[in-house]
Amino acid sequence: MSRCSLMHERLEGAEQELIRLSGVEVEAIRINLESFGGYSIFGLKCGDQSSPPLILLHGYLGTSIIFYKLLKDLAAHYMVYCLDLMGMGRSSRPEFTAKGREEAEMFFIQPLEQCRKQLEIEQMILAGHSFGGYVAGCYCDCYPERVSKLILISAIGIPNPPMETKAWLKGLSWRFRTMVKFANYLVKKGVTPASMLRKLGPFTGRFVRGYLKKRWKTLSKEEMGYMEIYLEHVNLYPGSGEYALKELFVEGGFAIAPLCARIVNTPTIFIYGDKDWMDPEGAIMNAEYNHQKVIRKIISNSGHHMYIDNPQELTEKIISALTELD
Repeated sequence: MSRCSLMHERLEGAEQELIRLSGVEVEAIRINLESFGGYSIFGLKCGDQSSPPLILLHGYLGTSIIFYKLLKDLAAHYMVYCLDLMGMGRSSRPEFTAKGREEAEMFFIQPLEQCRKQLEIEQMILAGHSFGGYVAGCYCDCYPERVSKLILISAIGIPNPPMETKAWLKGLSWRFRTMVKFANYLVKKGVTPASMLRKLGPFTGRFVRGYLKKRWKTLSKEEMGYMEIYLEHVNLYPGSGEYALKELFVEGGFAIAPLCARIVNTPTIFIYGDKDWMDPEGAIMNAEYNHQKVIRKIISNSGHHMYIDNPQELTEKIISALTELD
């Protein structure tokens, strides 16, 4: 068996185990996009086909399987589709050649729109975490008539940047300011966390294990093992969508075209962890622009990765907030 075949087999095995731990029947799907270069989008689906459709989009360098702890409760109310973004996860990984913000956004938006058509969904509840929240907001900006409600879970790219970036940087601690400048330098050079991971060779697994143990402490030993295998192998695939950051964001991680002023006619739910590093200021800004109802929820005992830190409260507040908007 070739190294690639073995890698794929281990990845699928870990995925099936995490699906088993979700406690609900989940089907892996691959949506072929004939009008998009023959590429495909990978995803997971569960729930009753007659229930309202809910699309979940993962964050930067993530994958649909990270939502496995949410699926059982959400599937009791919605037809859930978790989709891997184009160029990430197990979706196709075409060479990323987009230049400029609009082209970079369309790299993710158009495959999502093709998926909607092929799944025969007229209107959906669209949710996204972190970078997936940014993509969800961009999609909503392009196709507002297709989104009944928008859920932004610790999404990036929402607030307007400070009037003076240099002054803002000076207000940060030396340590954080150095991190921001270094991250900006790497992004401009086309260096990503995954590209560095791919160069670690046999040490990749050790690095992923260390990251998970530090950030996802609530996982059991069994879950940690499967997630480590999955995230290690899925991020060894060729780089693609990960290179979009330099076309979409400026120094400090601020969006070139912030979402706060682009989401103006869609009922929106903002969700943050009480220990989240993401600034909820964007939710307050959006409330000034959005003509529809805006709801903000805080998840206790959670950082940026609420779907791991406190999945039960996250699903409860997603469902209750959607009910508030009905």
